[in-house]
Amino acid sequence: MKNYPLIKKLFVVLFIVFAGCHSLQKTEESGAKVNNNLNAVLLNDIQDGRLDMPFDQACLIASGVNTDKKMQGYLKKINLLIVRIEQETDINTTSDPLKKAEIIFGWLQTSTNEGTYSDCYDFRDTLNLKVGNCLSYAIRFTIVCRHFGVDIKSIFIPGHIYNMLVSDGKTRYFEHTHSDGIVKKKDLYHPDKKVMKDEELIAEIFLYKARNANTDMKYEESCSYCQRALMCNPHDNRPVILLLDNYIAKKRYEEAFRYLSDHLSRHPDDMKSFKNTYVLLQRLCKNEDGKTR
Repeated sequence: MKNYPLIKKLFVVLFIVFAGCHSLQKTEESGAKVNNNLNAVLLNDIQDGRLDMPFDQACLIASGVNTDKKMQGYLKKINLLIVRIEQETDINTTSDPLKKAEIIFGWLQTSTNEGTYSDCYDFRDTLNLKVGNCLSYAIRFTIVCRHFGVDIKSIFIPGHIYNMLVSDGKTRYFEHTHSDGIVKKKDLYHPDKKVMKDEELIAEIFLYKARNANTDMKYEESCSYCQRALMCNPHDNRPVILLLDNYIAKKRYEEAFRYLSDHLSRHPDDMKSFKNTYVLLQRLCKNEDGKTR
């Protein structure tokens, strides 16, 4: 009976430990559920090829924001930019969209651009560190312009993005990665120039992530981001090229060939671009089939 208090104490300690472990497990499961939910909301949204959720939130989720708390933190950062523009410029004294866009562009260039890095696509870095590339800067400019009622457009050419505004028959271009803010003539008159949809800007974020994962030899992860990019922009063959590269790197030749065949059945115009890859995969599949026999 003398040992009873000691045993009782030990039981209490063990109960606390097990309860704590169970509580921690529930917390971790809850956190994972929240993380998955944000990604699931975006992926479910874009399955029909159209983005319905707010553009700023979609960009943040695609960049890697995975909790509601972090989301609210980044939305506050965006709102702070808007408040500062209202306080530090005369934007509210004009109703001219061109004038508003020029004020926003000038303020962002002088107050929030600390550097341009080709691989800095992450919209979080643009809000946190004031750095970015053509994609992340164009996204920030678009979000802020829309708040002030400016219908800004993003222009895509292979390897680059800039912005455009058409108002009252006038057109103004905005270049974020050159100090003078002027779009180069070769970009301005590029034959493949096109206006981007919001979904296509989201696709660009996923494509950057897919490329980085591929470079790091994280092929499964890269495939996942390729699929997300294609959900947002199903007519872009760049994720297809990268997806095939991931399959080949993993020596999943038959899977790669089936995927390419299916893609070409839906996009026959791409046959010319993928002809050599198609033939190569055919040969690799035959060689694999010969080895198994």
